[in-house]
Amino acid sequence: MSLPSSLMQHAGSDEAHKRFWGLLDARILELGDGRARLEIPVARHWLNLNDAVHGGASAGWLDQVAGLATNTLCARNEVFVTGTANLAYRRPFLPDAGPAIAEAEIVSRSGRKATTKARIIDRHGNVTLEGDFIFVLTQRRAALPQPAEGEGD
Repeated sequence: MSLPSSLMQHAGSDEAHKRFWGLLDARILELGDGRARLEIPVARHWLNLNDAVHGGASAGWLDQVAGLATNTLCARNEVFVTGTANLAYRRPFLPDAGPAIAEAEIVSRSGRKATTKARIIDRHGNVTLEGDFIFVLTQRRAALPQPAEGEGD
């Protein structure tokens, strides 16, 4: 099973829904070859006191999609982890402009370092957040789930 397929399977697992991924309630639109695209509903718990998506929440969305894109290009026993993130908030994400589309693509890779660009757009096509990430390759601490017999064939 390819790593993107394993990541897709993991996203649907009970274990993934007990972690950060479960908070997102995201739908994977694209995953593979250094790219990822997610659709994330704008739920009330993401909003700040100004009735817009909290900057920390949208930063988490962006880190998630950038990490997924980057991790499509590593071995099963490895994982890219966020080293740095440079974020530029372009405009507030208002709840009626959802769902959010988070997308990312690797722009370069050299040895254990990968550089990934990501952005969040609203349903009107407005960019609300952009980011440049540097990921560092390390050994995976937790195994990805193995497919159940008969799955993934």
